[in-house]
Amino acid sequence: MGKISSGAKAGLVGGLLVGVIAGAITYLQMTIFKEEYMNILRETLEETFEKYGAQLPSGMSPDQLVEMSYNTGRIWGSIGAIIVFIIIGVIVGLVYAVIYNRLPTKSPILKALTLTLAIYVIWTIISKTLVFSMGLPEPKTLPQWFIISGYIIGFIEYALLGATMGALYYRWYVSIAE
Repeated sequence: MGKISSGAKAGLVGGLLVGVIAGAITYLQMTIFKEEYMNILRETLEETFEKYGAQLPSGMSPDQLVEMSYNTGRIWGSIGAIIVFIIIGVIVGLVYAVIYNRLPTKSPILKALTLTLAIYVIWTIISKTLVFSMGLPEPKTLPQWFIISGYIIGFIEYALLGATMGALYYRWYVSIAE
């Protein structure tokens, strides 16, 4: 197997593994903190009605719409985590294969960790900057510990992606090429 296909395959498998874990975490988090999420949805709904004059579908109460949105978000948030991490895994795996020899250290796992954690830090900074520059409001009801735990979980997910991808790439390409 060539280096590019090995990188893509390692990224795909790593992304799938991390995506399933992230999807499960998302589902559990939304289940455990249901009231917090429901409050965010309620606030957003009220703000939408006030600012834009939106109306509910006939026969639907605000609480029904909030409950429906919550349940949809919990399911699709979990599925979305899997899909997003598969895409991220394949892209990062391809990049990893191309720049493998230029990354510092000799360990393939440390090389992959360097890449994935650098991407995590850069993406976190860019996404925060975009939120502020677009004028999107920060959710008013999220406690600080909840936001910090999200960063920690994201860091762990990207570290797991890097470790898995590095180990698989080594197994599928580097050890055979040596």
